[in-house]
Amino acid sequence: MSLAETLSARRLLCLAALSVLSLSACGTTDVDTGDESEADSDAGPITVTDHSGEEITIEGPAQRVVTLEWAQTENVEMLGGNHVGAADLEGYEAWASAAEVDEDVVDVGLRTEPSIEAIGRANPDLIIGSEESVPEGLMQDLEEIAPVVLQESADASDPLGHMERTFFQTADLLGAQDEAEQIWGDYEQTLEDSRESISAADAEQTPFVVAYPSIEGNTATFRMHGPGAMVSAVGEEIGLDPAWEQEGDADWAISSSDVEGLTALPEATELFWWTASTEPEDPFAGLQDNSAWNSLGFVENDRMYPIQRTWLYGGPGSAMQWAEQLTETVSDDG
Repeated sequence: MSLAETLSARRLLCLAALSVLSLSACGTTDVDTGDESEADSDAGPITVTDHSGEEITIEGPAQRVVTLEWAQTENVEMLGGNHVGAADLEGYEAWASAAEVDEDVVDVGLRTEPSIEAIGRANPDLIIGSEESVPEGLMQDLEEIAPVVLQESADASDPLGHMERTFFQTADLLGAQDEAEQIWGDYEQTLEDSRESISAADAEQTPFVVAYPSIEGNTATFRMHGPGAMVSAVGEEIGLDPAWEQEGDADWAISSSDVEGLTALPEATELFWWTASTEPEDPFAGLQDNSAWNSLGFVENDRMYPIQRTWLYGGPGSAMQWAEQLTETVSDDG
């Protein structure tokens, strides 16, 4: 069974169990709005701290959630939350697949340009996104609809710690702490399994790099993920060697390179190029006559692999997807 199928099955079990108990923390939309369940009333207010250090309090576990960024969309779905709206669903479905979103969830606009009207119609009791989700001047309008929690977008100094913090904070907001512990346990087990597979294949310390190529004609720019990126940190955790050494920006660990810059990579480097279902199948076609490109080790040795529909800035669901794909590829090559 695939990761997405396993998570869907788990979510259905969670929903079924909670509906028997008349709870709604796992995302059921069949909620009696007239009376709170005993468990909900016992839960009491929930207070969290947002990216700016401000405390936000909600009355109890969120029952109707709008998400403004894909990492938060993924985490809410993973935790069984009841999505009533999410930003840029078409883009999410092209770039992410760790947690599928139900067809009845409303699209509420772009990730950095949410629609107040669409969010209002969705009638959420919680709006959750990242620090870059809300344009200047829009926050007050959103807060008139529902409490807004904006989480830190990224942290290149501690990418896996950041992923853990935002995931468990989301679980707190949903009242889904038990589900979060189970999913995080699955994530840790996935990393352990990956370490064992890579060791068994004698593939430890294989150098790898993750890039997003942008190519026009014979000119190429690569968005490179440095040591502080989630994808680099996961690879290092399972015994591999992130080959791109430039630290990049303080949040995402992203820097740029041209073809010449890639010549600094070790000869044995494996290149993973990030793509979506809507992107070209072969973005490198324009480089076929580029001698510098053709001299690169991963080009000569045909060690270039697409990463499709895996959100590189997501939560533990995406991290598990990436660890499994990275492990399978490197182990086969080893």
